[in-house]
Amino acid sequence: MREVLWILLAVIASIYAVALAGLYWLQGRLVYPLEQIEAFKSAELEERTEAVGIRTEDGLDLTVRYKAPPDESAPTIILFHGNGEDLTQRGHIALEMIEAGYGVLLAEYRGYGGNPGRPREAGLYADARAAYAYASARSSNIVLHGYSLGSGVAVQLASEARINALMLEAPFTSIVDVAAQRFRLFPVRLLARDRYESLAKIASIDAPLLIYGGTKDGVIPPAQFQCLFDAARGDKHLALIEDADHLNAWAMGGRDHVMQFLRSLQPTRDTLQA
Repeated sequence: MREVLWILLAVIASIYAVALAGLYWLQGRLVYPLEQIEAFKSAELEERTEAVGIRTEDGLDLTVRYKAPPDESAPTIILFHGNGEDLTQRGHIALEMIEAGYGVLLAEYRGYGGNPGRPREAGLYADARAAYAYASARSSNIVLHGYSLGSGVAVQLASEARINALMLEAPFTSIVDVAAQRFRLFPVRLLARDRYESLAKIASIDAPLLIYGGTKDGVIPPAQFQCLFDAARGDKHLALIEDADHLNAWAMGGRDHVMQFLRSLQPTRDTLQA
């Protein structure tokens, strides 16, 4: 009986070790599932924006989409998409921003949408810096919008660049915190290569902040939205969208909060005439 027990324990340990090794080696596919997928098409987005090339600090040439702001005072919104998307999935937001009178730059990551390279945390930060360099050379009023994985990219950029505001949709405190809740049986905090530690950076950002997300987000716990908000300082706003999930917070009410937030950043007529 004892020998059977030892054999059973050995089998369980072997299965756990294989699963652990698989989780370690496949974590890139879990964090970046759309790597090397060709770009999706959006006829309206292609009509309203132009494809432009940017170069990263490590020498990659990436293609993003850009629409200049209609005047010097209007912000340019840089949109950072999530891990299971390419830039076209932020196209509905970009088009509404254009209609509202803002400029937009839809950022893209290495390895996504037909771009060269392989995604990794440091690489996506370099991609964000290149997008910012392009936009800020054409506008002095830059606002960042990061969704899900893109929230981690936006927080990093906001912590090191001059921006006018930061908007985070369905943001996490860190990738590790999300993974630790999903893979409770594994020591993911020790295994994770890419971490996106937004909570550790958020207090360093000196710009107006909007955080919004759904109360029924099943991917990133809404408690993480609150945690980021509590750690941030200065002018900050939190909008919890009732009954919205990870995918539809914008459509369920996030749009209204975003547009109101952007309007609050604009100088009033009296200020302009003073």
